[in-house]
Amino acid sequence: MSELTLVIGGTRSGKSAFATELAKKHKHVCYIATADSGQSSQFDDGEMLERIQKHRENRPAEWKTVEAPLELDKAVSSLNENLEVVLIDCITIYVTNMLLGSIKEEGDGRIIDAINKLCSVCKNVPFNVIMVTNEVGYGVVPDNALSRRFRDIAGYTNQIIASEADNVYLVTAGIENKIK
Repeated sequence: MSELTLVIGGTRSGKSAFATELAKKHKHVCYIATADSGQSSQFDDGEMLERIQKHRENRPAEWKTVEAPLELDKAVSSLNENLEVVLIDCITIYVTNMLLGSIKEEGDGRIIDAINKLCSVCKNVPFNVIMVTNEVGYGVVPDNALSRRFRDIAGYTNQIIASEADNVYLVTAGIENKIK
């Protein structure tokens, strides 16, 4: 039976570093990046590409890496190797990809369905899964409709994953606190 762990925190809280340390306890690891850095990347600014590069440098070279900006459930279920853990970083970018991609016309219910499907897959694979996500609910109310929509759907997404997770860690200022 697999174990699902959620690591949540604010921007630059240390959540990815903590999740990486959790994954390093295992020998056979796959890292799934939801930010696509290829030619079809939605990130055309240098700062985001720099962030992606830092994430690459901070994980062990022997880890398998898969870029899956969409259809995370298929990416996870297609992993048939002798894995011990899969680290998905990050759910917030995944939600953004769906919100801004072709799924935007289909409504928020489709995003919630994709998250429910991902949780179901992650609970039924033969390896543990660690998901990283941003806590977006501590800030001010955004000043535009798209930002408010994003904040709301990211909040619902985090609630769904946390309810399904076996373990939930909140990382603040580089300090992790197990809250579930």
